[in-house]
Amino acid sequence: MGDQIRVVIADDHKLLREMLCQTLRQEKGIKVVGEAGNGLQAIDVISDLKPDIVLLDIIMPEMNGLKVLPAIREISPETKALMLTVSKDETMILKALKAGAKGYLSKDVGISDLIKAIQAVHQGELWVERKLMARFFEGGIIADPKGEDQSGKTKEGLTPREQEVLCLLTKGSTNKELAKDLFISEKTVKSHLNSIFRKLKVSRRLQAILYAIRQGMS
Repeated sequence: MGDQIRVVIADDHKLLREMLCQTLRQEKGIKVVGEAGNGLQAIDVISDLKPDIVLLDIIMPEMNGLKVLPAIREISPETKALMLTVSKDETMILKALKAGAKGYLSKDVGISDLIKAIQAVHQGELWVERKLMARFFEGGIIADPKGEDQSGKTKEGLTPREQEVLCLLTKGSTNKELAKDLFISEKTVKSHLNSIFRKLKVSRRLQAILYAIRQGMS
């Protein structure tokens, strides 16, 4: 069972925590190894269990999720944090991403999206809900990747295949899923992504996705 994704759930709402535990334990590829009701407990559990993924609420007693993130980097660098919260504060969510969180999900998300997010983050991808990214743009919280209005620009010399890859990125596809959908190897996918990042002059997956949404490529 070593290929299972080991998950810790850190949320101060006991009922939600229990529901998530019960639901995720039905997934063959996921194993819930621990839970915590506040930030300090989360640090202790993560330190002891070294999970692959922690579902981490931003707003918790004792220590909030934003303060837990730096501690995770120290005590369990391989653990990836996926923020699961009711917060609609885009600035707080962006702070979490900048502090090292690998994704964000609202608590009203469907279980299928939760599973997909856990799998994507575990594979090294960044997961952010599309509706959140749209609000980032509308509110001016995140600027365009190149710091300027891209509305009248072309696709920056992207090949048809690169544009296809970029469109699939906006749907939350992982490298493995991209390879499967496009009938190419993951190595080729990485090559396309490197080319896309270079042409768009961005360094992160999220920046490329934001660019694609702004360009109407999603």
